[in-house]
Amino acid sequence: MDTVVDKVEVGIRDQVAYVRVQGRGTFKVGPSLKQFGASAIEQGCSRIVVEMKDCVGMDSTFMGILAGLSTVIRKTDGEVILFDLSEKNLFLLKMLGLLHLVRVDTSLPDASFPVLSGDPLATGGDKRQMTQDMITAHEDLIDAFPDNIVKFKDVLAYLKEDLKRTVVP
Repeated sequence: MDTVVDKVEVGIRDQVAYVRVQGRGTFKVGPSLKQFGASAIEQGCSRIVVEMKDCVGMDSTFMGILAGLSTVIRKTDGEVILFDLSEKNLFLLKMLGLLHLVRVDTSLPDASFPVLSGDPLATGGDKRQMTQDMITAHEDLIDAFPDNIVKFKDVLAYLKEDLKRTVVP
């Protein structure tokens, strides 16, 4: 049986940030993706292009991170572009009301997706930071589409309580 390896590769070329999602986009890579995106925007990237061809699913935190990055980059007239989405992933974005924040494309808007070298984004890390990023991601989902409060109010309550329980070293 084939096992899918979850990983996210990133790179920057010509003021465009590239992200390739393989396997599942989850909360485990959320802090690293958020940090990469914020750094790319600070460096002047006007687009974040996300290849989703090999992405088999996304959790709400991952989608919230994309929503947050999209909100930030739009302030500089930039955009987040998702391409090669499966029907399932497109449905997930529609269900959370995020299609007004990102551009969905069937093909790469530039010549070709660059070869991304180096290590994939780190997963896991500091529990406190991960929990805070999960809270922010879910708040971004609610900001993007207020109807999401019904879906995520209990998740937010749990995460905020979990954050209170997390001991600061």
